[in-house]
Amino acid sequence: MPDEMMQQQGGMPADMQSMQQPQDKSQNGEYSQIASIVSDLDRRLRMLEERYGNLRKKIQLTDENLIDSERSFGKELRGFNDDLLELKRSANDFSEKIMLFDTEMDNVASKTDVKVIEKYLAMWSPTMFVTRKELKDYLETRRQSPKIDSDKE
Repeated sequence: MPDEMMQQQGGMPADMQSMQQPQDKSQNGEYSQIASIVSDLDRRLRMLEERYGNLRKKIQLTDENLIDSERSFGKELRGFNDDLLELKRSANDFSEKIMLFDTEMDNVASKTDVKVIEKYLAMWSPTMFVTRKELKDYLETRRQSPKIDSDKE
């Protein structure tokens, strides 16, 4: 029946039109509420997407900085290891030289040995010894003049 009334009046019946207007206003209000809720949700979604993008950029930057720091620390660590190896080599060289010095010190004469040698030298008086040249000269002079020496005796 409502269809018949709408057809008779060229649209909606009068009583329906009056009832329809408040519904249209309430529907417009509902549509505007839904539209505002959707726009609010859209705005919130965009803000969240922007925050998510910013967080992603920050994480990426942090990751890059972490990788750079790790590389830098790795280089420093390798440098420290090289320095440590050099120190170990130096310490080993130093130890070997000390051991060599110790063995050489075992071969050195002691103080008492030097004192004994000094006493023997003082007793022998090597400065009073005749050199070969002096002996040779003496023997040659003696051969040349045997008579002179025998006369004196």
